[in-house]
Amino acid sequence: MVFKGLAKTTKYWRGYWKKRKIDWNQAYMNPDHPHRQIFIEKLKNFGAFRSVLEVGCAAGANLYKIKTAFPESDIGGIDWSADAIEEAKRLLPKASVLQVGEATDIYISSKGADIIISDMCYIYLTPGLFKKALIEAKRVARVGVIFCEFHSSSWFKRTALKIASGYNAHDYKKSMTEIGFHDIELYKLTEADWPGGEPQKSFGYVVSART
Repeated sequence: MVFKGLAKTTKYWRGYWKKRKIDWNQAYMNPDHPHRQIFIEKLKNFGAFRSVLEVGCAAGANLYKIKTAFPESDIGGIDWSADAIEEAKRLLPKASVLQVGEATDIYISSKGADIIISDMCYIYLTPGLFKKALIEAKRVARVGVIFCEFHSSSWFKRTALKIASGYNAHDYKKSMTEIGFHDIELYKLTEADWPGGEPQKSFGYVVSART
């Protein structure tokens, strides 16, 4: 099918990750992947913070690295996969919260976490759900957000990516400005940050902003 990527809706991706049976520790517990250091540097830029919640935390590699760099911080995460959450609980027994959840409906009170992060999570959200997820992140985050995601200001490039792969790139600058984020910064991932190829080479960015 020429346009097979269009069939990969958020519902498709949610089902894919919920049903996927893998060794989460072996496949995703790689805290030394170079792009994760960018989260550490961006967190330093926010100054004092106490808590970090990751949307789409998988087995917890980012949270593990953050807890190592900031031992006094409270960490937590949500993910579609119950298996991933169980592995994260084993690896991060002191995490404040680890639970199955949705980016569009985080079971935490308003301003309940200082920083919200995501790492290749919003690529599974179609535009309407992406907007809801941004609004939810702004509701929960007291200080700011850090997203490692696919960004493009070009509708044609975003559409081409969707058709080819099923992944969603979003215009973060435009969308976050409309919702009321400020001090928005976009950092383009380099080959050193994410060795390997596409789509990260063309679309990978780290986006940070204050709420």
